[in-house]
Amino acid sequence: MTTSAKLASVVLLSGLAVLPQRAPAFADDVATYHVAALKGITLSVGSKRAVGYYTATDNACHLTLMLADPYTGTEKAVSEPVRVNVKVQEGTSASVDALEGSLAFQCAPGATSMMIQPIQRVAYNATAK
Repeated sequence: MTTSAKLASVVLLSGLAVLPQRAPAFADDVATYHVAALKGITLSVGSKRAVGYYTATDNACHLTLMLADPYTGTEKAVSEPVRVNVKVQEGTSASVDALEGSLAFQCAPGATSMMIQPIQRVAYNATAK
């Protein structure tokens, strides 16, 4: 891993350390975020935390996202952080799924901005008769 990649990972993961605990978003608590290129994002995805940014090249949004367990300072992380790179063409969308939720990303025309929407997935459980 190069020095700049290590530094970027440290910066992104340090953002996870200062995130407050937050309940997952439900259907009536859905927020949509609009982000410009190279502006950092920090979101909750179920019990995970997501930190990232996107760059705009070739009329596409190139998203870099780190998913990790929240840092509380008292215990060791349950799992290692995961880095996700996604290319979203202008006018299209993509999603990143975590165990307890998803993030939907939509790239605006010309890759001028990116819309992000947390999605809480709830499994249907039919009672057996």
